[in-house]
Amino acid sequence: MQGSPRAVGIDVAKWTWKVVRQFVAERFGRELSSRSCLNYLHRLGFVRKRPKKRLLKANNEKRKAFVGVYAGLRAEAEAKGARILFVDEAHFRADVDLRAQWVLRGQPALVETTSPRRGEKASYYSAVCLETGEVDAMTVLGNTKAETSVAFLKQLRAKYTEPLIII
Repeated sequence: MQGSPRAVGIDVAKWTWKVVRQFVAERFGRELSSRSCLNYLHRLGFVRKRPKKRLLKANNEKRKAFVGVYAGLRAEAEAKGARILFVDEAHFRADVDLRAQWVLRGQPALVETTSPRRGEKASYYSAVCLETGEVDAMTVLGNTKAETSVAFLKQLRAKYTEPLIII
């Protein structure tokens, strides 16, 4: 049970008490109650955790490089009295369900995800200031264009008078 259920011939991705029941029935010919299955999961070192998404496209080297660049930008912003805003399209998606799952104690609960199709999300331009927590947004109808980006940047400039560093 240290691996996935697929490793022992059960065609599901994660361990649940029902999968434990199926495994014990197939392997040992015994029918267990749900409580017994939960007890076995606990005894084997599993805990229930709400999973975090792990984007399959993530690149650790690029992330580390950005953290170094960002530290320099924060120092620059402080020296100039500037505000740093992270600007990008933001999407509300119909995505994976993040229910709690059984994982070995000390292991992360992760759910792999891919980006859904355009029809399954609402799009916005948004800006977030990590230092203050402020968020600005503009609804995007249809696809974004250069004009959409310019309109959002003008919206930000109208709100903030200090120098801006846009990421």
